[in-house]
Amino acid sequence: MLRSNLTKTKRLLVILLAALTIMSFTGCGKQAAEQKQPSTGENYKPKPEDYIVRVTGSFPLYTDPAVGSNAIEAAALFNLYDALVFPDINGEIKPNLATDWTVSNDGLTYTFHLRKGVKFHDGSEVKAEDVAFSMNRMLTIGEGFAYLYTPYVKEAVAKDDYTVEFRMKKTFGPFIASLVRLYVVNKDLVMSHIEKPGPYGEMGDYGKKWLLTHDAGSGPYEIQEVKLEEYLIGKKFNDYWKGWQPNAPEYFKILSATDPVTVRTLMSRRELEITDEWQSEDNLNALSKIEGIEIARMPAGAMVDFDLNTKKPPTDDIHFRKALAYLMDYDAATTQVFPGTKQAVGPVASIYKGHDPNLYQYKYNKEKALEELKQSKYWGKLDQYPVTLAWSADVPDEEKLALILQSKAAEVGIKIDIVKTPFTTLIQQAQSIDTTPNATIMFPGDSYDEAGSVLALRYHSSTAGTFVQFEWLKDSEIDAAIEKALSTLDKEERFKQYSEIQKKIVDLCPTIWVLELPERRAYQAAYLSWPEADAAKQGTLNAPIMGRFLYFHDMKVYPEKRMELLKK
Repeated sequence: MLRSNLTKTKRLLVILLAALTIMSFTGCGKQAAEQKQPSTGENYKPKPEDYIVRVTGSFPLYTDPAVGSNAIEAAALFNLYDALVFPDINGEIKPNLATDWTVSNDGLTYTFHLRKGVKFHDGSEVKAEDVAFSMNRMLTIGEGFAYLYTPYVKEAVAKDDYTVEFRMKKTFGPFIASLVRLYVVNKDLVMSHIEKPGPYGEMGDYGKKWLLTHDAGSGPYEIQEVKLEEYLIGKKFNDYWKGWQPNAPEYFKILSATDPVTVRTLMSRRELEITDEWQSEDNLNALSKIEGIEIARMPAGAMVDFDLNTKKPPTDDIHFRKALAYLMDYDAATTQVFPGTKQAVGPVASIYKGHDPNLYQYKYNKEKALEELKQSKYWGKLDQYPVTLAWSADVPDEEKLALILQSKAAEVGIKIDIVKTPFTTLIQQAQSIDTTPNATIMFPGDSYDEAGSVLALRYHSSTAGTFVQFEWLKDSEIDAAIEKALSTLDKEERFKQYSEIQKKIVDLCPTIWVLELPERRAYQAAYLSWPEADAAKQGTLNAPIMGRFLYFHDMKVYPEKRMELLKK
């Protein structure tokens, strides 16, 4: 199931000419889409559509909770739907739709009690049958975040209107934390839009076609308009159960544009509030020089890695892989390419619960690299085994990292061929050992805030052949250890097992773990209040949940301040 889902999940970056993009973004759609420059006269009074937060992201964008799973989809889902639990700004898992829960002694039954009076966007009340339907629908479809639950959850059952029970196939220690990804849909609404025939028997298409352009949620925003390859507009749900603060955004809009010229143009015209996280350091520096714009650097658990194909010569040799790890100039990466970042320690970012900070850390060392190479079966014939290194054409800073490794490797006789590759091609290449490059630069994501999430997603054999694992590790001992750890209910014991797994993976060196990369976004600090960005400045942000930073409900917009900037 996981493999099927992850190969479908992709970031297709639509590169448009700046003029056409700006016309599309400012002239199409309904009320909130028609973002023409308002009058800057003295009698200016903000309209509801002026309270908007616009952000760029990668498309297509799937907001069906049983389908979407990449970063921008996760952000949209956080705003359109509610889950039983919610990660706060400090990274703690808090009750949300659920007020409390109990776990049976054997860890095989979870019982949740729901908050009463929570409304879906159509005005109906959220009930236990909706929660059960959402989980069972996800298990059946098997896409999106379903990989978190399919090995563990047997079924969900509504016991009464406000009590739902999850019956497990086997124990799953981080189950509560993982439920941030179970976005609850309106059962009746989805059922009323099922199309038959479909791949799910009596359930037809399970409402998937309708949910491409509509929502069935209870979150702070509801979908107003979608153009699948262009934008999504969310409109404030006035009856949201958490309520609203003054100056909260009335709308959010996700735009399909990451081209640096387009992004700079939109930001300078104050037609974009927050950039995507893939802008280069050079473009971020240029944006930071525009009055009122600041750069938010938020620890998100992301790392920049060189994924090494462990089944393809010459990176199939452990000594060759370790030589490459010793040849990476980590200082240059963290001071020149991504200034202000820190070198990674092992396969799990330090912000995750269960990370082991005492793991062996590779440093640039030419002598040690040569020692390892001489133990490699490729020593003496390095010229016959060039290394292919692929980097994503959508992230220009990756090429700089590739050039650093290429230069250092050449000093010991290793030839590295650098290949600029569209991300969609990288996804295709990952599907077989032969087509997967020797090394691929990636920014792996996460599903929930424990080390086990990263270990399972990145190194379990079930993910080999997908874009989250170019290593093709396929180690049965690692698989068994990950499965055992995730099934362990006692947190302290589970974390000990995570530590042992991290040590084993470091020893195998399937990856060059370069640095921990904060989520970097330029934003309009002069007229947008962004709690997560403020907490990052103060060093108190600790919410490494993909998509969580773009929770628009807690932001505030000040259109008058925007007008002041436009007058200048």
